[in-house]
Amino acid sequence: MTYYLLHSGQMSAERLAAQVPKLVAIEELKRVNSEDIVIRYGNTDDPDRGKWTINRRESLLIADSRRALLKTLRRTGVHSPKFTNRDEEAETRNHLIRHYRIPVFNLRVLACFRTEGKTVWLSKRINQIQDHFMEVPIDVDDEARKVGLLAVRAMHALGLEFGLVSVGIGPKGRPIVLDLNATPVCKGRLLHIYVNAINEFIALDERMYRIDGDKVLLGTDLEFMLKSRHGKLILASRFFPVKGRVGCDDRTLAGDHSRRPLAEIRPLPAATPETLCQNIEYALHEAMKLAKTPYPEWVAGSAPFERYPIGGHIHFSGVPHTARFVNCLDAYVGLPLMLIEDPVSSARRRPKYGFLGDVRHKPYGGFEYRTPASFLVDPNITLGALALAYVVAHHHVELPYIELHNSQRLRAFYRNDRDFLLPIAEDVYANVKRTSSYLLYHESIDLIFTMIRNDEVWDESIDLRKAWQLPVPITSVRKTTVRKKMQPSLSVRGGVRT
Repeated sequence: MTYYLLHSGQMSAERLAAQVPKLVAIEELKRVNSEDIVIRYGNTDDPDRGKWTINRRESLLIADSRRALLKTLRRTGVHSPKFTNRDEEAETRNHLIRHYRIPVFNLRVLACFRTEGKTVWLSKRINQIQDHFMEVPIDVDDEARKVGLLAVRAMHALGLEFGLVSVGIGPKGRPIVLDLNATPVCKGRLLHIYVNAINEFIALDERMYRIDGDKVLLGTDLEFMLKSRHGKLILASRFFPVKGRVGCDDRTLAGDHSRRPLAEIRPLPAATPETLCQNIEYALHEAMKLAKTPYPEWVAGSAPFERYPIGGHIHFSGVPHTARFVNCLDAYVGLPLMLIEDPVSSARRRPKYGFLGDVRHKPYGGFEYRTPASFLVDPNITLGALALAYVVAHHHVELPYIELHNSQRLRAFYRNDRDFLLPIAEDVYANVKRTSSYLLYHESIDLIFTMIRNDEVWDESIDLRKAWQLPVPITSVRKTTVRKKMQPSLSVRGGVRT
């Protein structure tokens, strides 16, 4: 395997290649074979080749056009200017109070630079504007942290992994992506930052083939909501605490921390999908002890109530976070699960929530994938979702890359265009079936893709307690009544619910 830097004679490319020993500078793709990795630095002459391309050709072409770049960002829910005319430029410039530049590589924030200068010329690209920026610590500055998350989101929305993002801050503290440069000028501090990032990427990529699969753990936190017999929202905080195996999400009503609408279960992590599914059931039984009434019903999915999108976050540890892994999660987990969501509530949820590549790093060293809706609706769907996550965690190095970031596919994803996306889902299914892990969980995985083929979606109206065969009380139980501890009713083995 060889790591290539494809460029067009830029000085920055020569500086990068000179300081990264394992990076071979080239100006055409003839030497690249199927096992090689390519970093494109502005050269868009030929179609992508090799095992993996950082900054794919089509994404670079979008980034080269200011209009196409802003249109793509807005389509994916990234706050950015609507126009590039003079009136819009003057309005945006007059309303910015700070300006950041964020270098990103492999979907990681490398540093954060800030200026108090308010001069932002939207008619000029980021590499045409000179200003004095000061580096700020991103781990202790809350605004810098938010800007960094937005910068990574903007990069992934365009299908890019290497670049410099320009972000402004409005008077109310809302960040707005102003521009993005996929061929940043690399010298001084920026050169040092990118050289370190590329060296780390190569070292990590070489270790990916030696990852111990036995150390990979899956976890999840799954949100649900409470619905009265008349279909009204009941606050989760009436029944559940904030923290614990069963608790409430951070979201509040009107900033009142005592009023929380979303419930959440946080089962223990596990090495296999079936064990994690059992841990989910244990957590649901724990929740039953706190809410011993037939009503409210428990509902999950995309957005059981119009203003409340909910999610099913999948946690990973023991496997490194890489841009390739995130792209595989989008194609092999996020896309199939989106296609079995209720399309009406899915439209309520996206693109603000459930956007492609929604990943958050966790204090324990792992990360969570936040794109899926709450797949708690049914235990068989839950197991299928976790089985797909397991396949990606163990086989993402070998799974073929599936493009989701061109304009047509992005539009189809955020509009839930099932007819357009069905052939892509068939490719996903075929690739999953070639992995050795598919044989372990084929029944659960087949269920997901059978639903997709049959144009079936999950039922968000059903009480998930009944779906999970939990003992729903017939009448309300007084607080003084002591109930016998219930044993779990569901056992999942080898991908089969028994």
